[in-house]
This record gives sequence, structure tokens and C-alpha cells, in this order.
Amino acid sequence: MMRVMLILLSAMLLAACSEKDQSLTATVNKSDGKPWQGAQNGYVVKGWTPGDKTSWESQLRTRAQTQNEYVKVN
Repeated sequence: MMRVMLILLSAMLLAACSEKDQSLTATVNKSDGKPWQGAQNGYVVKGWTPGDKTSWESQLRTRAQTQNEYVKVN
């Protein structure tokens, strides 16, 4: 019984050693762009042009108003 426990303990210790490093390194870390720069593809909402901050803010305001339950009910 003691031998089985020793084997299980050593297997658990060896399994813990195989974990990959999850820390960020300088090569992986990149800075994000501004949110209004966004995607430049065919899946963006009509009326929004990538890179235009005012159209981005306007689109957010419009989307928030269409999701507002108070406006839908009244």
C-alpha cells in the first residue's frame, strides 16, 4: 500500500512539472489600437467608417438606444 501511494505521489509531482509557462513576455505583449479604428471588413455596421471616432460614438449611441427597454415599451 505504501508503494502505491509513493508511486501516485511521484506521478502527481511529475505531472505538475509539465505545466507550460502562462506569463506574458515582451515578444507576445502588444498594445491595442483605439476602439474606433476597429475592423476593416464587410461585417461592420452600415454608417460606421473605421477610424472615424464620431461615427463610432454615434453608432454606439444608436445601438444602446435600440437595446433600451424603456424606449421599446413607450
